[in-house]
Amino acid sequence: MKQRKTKKVMITVLCSTFIIAAIPSVSFAESKYQTEIDRIKKKRSEVKNQTNAANNKIENLQANQEKIVAELEQLDAKMDDTKQKVSQTKDAVNSGKKQIEKLKKEIEFIEKRIDTRQELLKDRMRSLQKTGGMLSYVDVILGSNSFGDLVQRMSAVQVIMHADQDIIKQQNLDLIDVSSKKDEMTIKQAKIERDLVNLEDLKTELASQVSNKNKLMASLKSQEKEAHEDALNLEEQDQLLASQQAAMQKALEEAKKRAAAEEARRKAEIEKNKNNNNNNKPSTGGGSDNTPPVSSGNFTRPASGYISSGFGTRSFEGGEFHDGVDIAASGSVPVVAAGDGVVIRAYVSSTYGNCVFITHNINGQVWTTVYAHLDSYNVSTGQSVSKGTKIGYMGNTGHSFGQHLHFELHKGEWNYGKTNAVDPQKYINF
Repeated sequence: MKQRKTKKVMITVLCSTFIIAAIPSVSFAESKYQTEIDRIKKKRSEVKNQTNAANNKIENLQANQEKIVAELEQLDAKMDDTKQKVSQTKDAVNSGKKQIEKLKKEIEFIEKRIDTRQELLKDRMRSLQKTGGMLSYVDVILGSNSFGDLVQRMSAVQVIMHADQDIIKQQNLDLIDVSSKKDEMTIKQAKIERDLVNLEDLKTELASQVSNKNKLMASLKSQEKEAHEDALNLEEQDQLLASQQAAMQKALEEAKKRAAAEEARRKAEIEKNKNNNNNNKPSTGGGSDNTPPVSSGNFTRPASGYISSGFGTRSFEGGEFHDGVDIAASGSVPVVAAGDGVVIRAYVSSTYGNCVFITHNINGQVWTTVYAHLDSYNVSTGQSVSKGTKIGYMGNTGHSFGQHLHFELHKGEWNYGKTNAVDPQKYINF
């Protein structure tokens, strides 16, 4: 009787020990999840600030583009005005050339007239030299036969003298006219050529300004495109973080339920041990149609096939870092959840294609698994899954070259920098 009492006490103590041992684990899991949730909230706040900064940058770039468009419109107006002036100046040049040709002909005619008079004056001078100058006029007058003849001869001499003076006067006027016209022609020619050169220089300068503004516009458009892409990436990042936060919250509730179930299971095992009727059933799985068997341990392999690319720095694609492992196989290849957890997000990514993110809580430690380039998926955001649950099929979607599964394992929450990524081959038997 005493021995039975002792056994009951030992069993009671043993049960209490298991129950007490389970409480810190649940508490630790809650604390761990809450820490990760708080960290995600902080990260989402940072992402929001980055998104706002990206949107502000886009607004500034668009404002600068509007300013440049206005400047380009002004330059276009100046360019049109300059082109019109260049055209007008060219017309003026052509008109000036015609005027210059006319002046040349006038000068040529006047110069011929000057030359003719010059010859006449030379003849007069030679005649005067031969006759002794003014004496010849006196002889003409004194040689008159009558008073009437005298009057006629005096009148003729006056006419000749006036004619000589007119010739000399006209000669001087023509010489001045020729000089003036030559000066006018030189000034006009120089001004027209100078105006044309200045306008051509202005046209070249305006064309250079337009070219520079167009280059600046192209640069601003390129920056705006990059800023839009950054904003889209940040938006996708925020959506993933939001989904991860919700999934972790649900996983925390699941962890509490599992802890309670585990506690009940342990009590049942203790009762079975007490009656010497313990039944251990190993965790096995697997099956047909290429589905990988469910192995024991924290994680099981997510798909059948061979490792085509491991974790770490690659020897191709510029030596970039590979944050997971690639499992390749042909045909219809199922993909399963690597562990118990909650789906963070199942969606189509521009780079990962069809992909699924799952959060797990194992012994109080938060883990995240990523399944990318799926042909299709059959789980939804917020869904609870068990280890070995079929979540989709291996594919070749997104930034992929050939059918394979890109699988990532993160010790902690997923983040955009993937700083929590670890080598899956160190934790899963492939």
